[in-house]
Amino acid sequence: MMTVARKRAFLISIAICFFFIVCWGAYPLGVRANRLDLISEQSLDQLLGMCIQFRVDTLYVPIVSYMEALYLSDQLPRSNVLINNHAPDSFDPLRYLMEKGRHLGVAIIPIVDLFTVWPSKDFPAARKHVSRQHPEWLSMDSLGRVLTAPAVLDPGVPEAQSFLITLLKEILIRYNPLILAFENFGYPSPVYGYNPYAMKEFEIAKNHSYARPYTMDDFRADALTSLLIRFNALRDGLGVRTRFLLLTETNPDRGLREHFQDWVLWLNSGYFGNVALWYWFMDVKTVRYDTLQAFDILANDGFIVGFSPLSLIRAQLDLVLQEILTHPVGGIMLDTFSPEALTLLKLNGIGLPR
Repeated sequence: MMTVARKRAFLISIAICFFFIVCWGAYPLGVRANRLDLISEQSLDQLLGMCIQFRVDTLYVPIVSYMEALYLSDQLPRSNVLINNHAPDSFDPLRYLMEKGRHLGVAIIPIVDLFTVWPSKDFPAARKHVSRQHPEWLSMDSLGRVLTAPAVLDPGVPEAQSFLITLLKEILIRYNPLILAFENFGYPSPVYGYNPYAMKEFEIAKNHSYARPYTMDDFRADALTSLLIRFNALRDGLGVRTRFLLLTETNPDRGLREHFQDWVLWLNSGYFGNVALWYWFMDVKTVRYDTLQAFDILANDGFIVGFSPLSLIRAQLDLVLQEILTHPVGGIMLDTFSPEALTLLKLNGIGLPR
């Protein structure tokens, strides 16, 4: 359950969003950067400049991607994106953005992908990379074959969980972000999850389940929830202020069935402080249904909605945007800095005036 302090933080965030929407007619706007945006101080300054120009109040920044770091890390190898673009070894994109963003009034939210190891079977050469250090942690199918499209750390492996806790501890202590976002926090598909070490844990859990039959689906959902509870315990034990934000799709049944994300439980139990719900299908009917469903099933009405404007033609984007604006959501998140898309949102009063 949520502590008094976390409940108070929820109420404050909802009140702020309500104030902006009602008094200024504005929806908070966040945009997700990509890795290539983080290669130099110049590229970061350009990002922040666009935030000011288009009333973007929140910048989402990937800092753990394919088990490489876009920050100064002792646990992960440096991102190839930084190395290949000749960024100095001392350059810390996250630190630079947090310091500049604070002065410019742009909130910086780091994003971590803690499970995706690599997008293909061609693993990186870096010896420090987890695919080289601990290939025994990778997820497999039911036939014992390592899955590589993508390759992921198996959440059911105890040693992998311990590694992720150490990694999270590094980020929380070193940067103490106000909010930390988690993406791909689940299994890519039901094919994943059959690592031998995970299967051993499944058998133990199955043997201790007396009330009901215990399946692999139950185990995979429990593995994610257990890890999330440990993350919360770590955060609370460190005494840092960070709240956790989940990035996921709007369909809770599909999330549980295909990725074993019990995100309704996670949100309503306070394990995540908030969620950015990405519409899994972009038509007006789906947007309306999914948004109303989220208001119905979530205790926190301040959730954020996300979508990809470049996946729509202009007429579709107009219709979807007008539908979203009929609901008092806590904010809007995009995955592009397209000037055309951001101009359209600005004309519709989205974003916080400066």
